[in-house]
Amino acid sequence: MKNKHLTLSLLMAPLLFAINSCSKHDDHQHKDENELITKVEILLIDSISKDTLFTVWSDMDGIGGNNPNMPDTLNLKQGKTYVGLTRFYTNHNATSFHDINQEIKDEGENHLLCFDINSMTMPPNAGITITRTDKDKNGLELGLETMWKMNRTDIGSVKLRLKHQPNIKNGTCDPGETDVEVDFPFVISS
Repeated sequence: MKNKHLTLSLLMAPLLFAINSCSKHDDHQHKDENELITKVEILLIDSISKDTLFTVWSDMDGIGGNNPNMPDTLNLKQGKTYVGLTRFYTNHNATSFHDINQEIKDEGENHLLCFDINSMTMPPNAGITITRTDKDKNGLELGLETMWKMNRTDIGSVKLRLKHQPNIKNGTCDPGETDVEVDFPFVISS
């Protein structure tokens, strides 16, 4: 009987250690961890008229579960230039979001926003040119702030990816893992 208890204790020890390790609450965000993004906002401000366009994607319960709320189509105008601001959020409960942009800025040397433009009218020549206008502490582009130039009429989507690139950021979108990827539909009219 004593051997049964000893054997059971030895089998349970790794399980108890694993449960204790995983359940330990740690409020400190580690630089090497990917972000859990549950909401992405894009705000575009016309550089001349200051008119604004706004679209949101959200997925309150994260990957799996319920379908995400898809973003509205961005209705853009040919010949216009927009200042773009992108915001990222995570949710700590089922009803509220926590803005993590400052964390992304503070760890800018580990992050890069990538914008892949998919034209449905004249691929691969899209009607939008997106330029990152902010930089991390090492002088590499970050992408939370951008300039969107409308070159011609077009219909398509902008695939936004937040790349997590700890110790491997080189200014390209190739290295690292993707924290979130969202397609934002657009229409550019004359």
